[in-house]
Amino acid sequence: MGISDRLGQLLTGARQADEEERLLRLYWNRAELKKELSRLQEERHELIEELKRQEAELVRAGERLAELELHLGDPDVAAHALVYFQLRALWSSCAARLARFSLQLQSQQQDRERRRQLIEFDQTRRRQVADLDRRISEARTRAEQLEAQLKQFEAQLVSRRGFWNYSRRRKLAEQIEDTRSQWDESVTRVTDLSDDRADAEEQQPPAFAGISIDGRRVVNTAVIAYAQQLVGLLSSGGLAMLAKEATSKTVFDLRYGSPEDCVKLMGLLREAKQLANRDSEDLGGLKEYTDALRARATYRSDADTTPLTDSIGTLSLPAFPVSGLESINRTGINVLVDDYWDVYAALLK
Repeated sequence: MGISDRLGQLLTGARQADEEERLLRLYWNRAELKKELSRLQEERHELIEELKRQEAELVRAGERLAELELHLGDPDVAAHALVYFQLRALWSSCAARLARFSLQLQSQQQDRERRRQLIEFDQTRRRQVADLDRRISEARTRAEQLEAQLKQFEAQLVSRRGFWNYSRRRKLAEQIEDTRSQWDESVTRVTDLSDDRADAEEQQPPAFAGISIDGRRVVNTAVIAYAQQLVGLLSSGGLAMLAKEATSKTVFDLRYGSPEDCVKLMGLLREAKQLANRDSEDLGGLKEYTDALRARATYRSDADTTPLTDSIGTLSLPAFPVSGLESINRTGINVLVDDYWDVYAALLK
């Protein structure tokens, strides 16, 4: 076979290899395109489903709005609707106030525990540095004593000449060697202790791990006590219980007596709104609420931060200005059981 034939075979083989590689790249590109197409089709399907859900929600919202317009247009029930929405607004104001109070307590407790941690860290570091200073001083004194003893032995070695002092010189040489070894160890110890002292001084406080279990319990009992106090502040006319009921039922399901009764309730709600929305927090008596709650609160385990519901007690039922409304609750108020003012959302877990 000639050189030209061999060269032709090589060129043919190279072209076949290039063709195979090109086909392989096309195959992989096709596979990637199919995968991307499948992903886009799935995403399109999800978007279509979401659009359908949104359209259905808009239809339902339109139906509810039309139903509400008809409801508000009825003179016999419009006053009840006004009371209903004012009760829900009162609930939202109190829930926001409780959440704000909780955040303030969390910030204060975190700052308090962080300061305590820094103080304890600083005290521990000071004790470590003081202990290292004492050990450095002892090691340095020991090194100085050995150095003085070493110089004394070396001076004695120089003064003892002559063959008759051979045994003494040998003994002194051994003592010098032993003393120098001890001196080297003492100097090394001084250096190591000095390094440890420098490390102790440069040590940074540990990161704050978060509010402790006890700290969270302190915050939570105060928040629960505040929720109880808000119920007490809004006991006039049973507004707290009526507001709770308005969060679980629709405007179409509730009635509040006669039109005169509705007017009376709206007057109470106006006063309650001023109480709930004023800028300054009315914390009078809260310490007594909190201390009493903390004294009787029990927990399921050492790791729990929310008291057992039956340990926080119940609040007595208020007097209702409208006959028949008192039927919504006859057992008393437990702010955890009924989640008053969304108290669980304000608690530290």
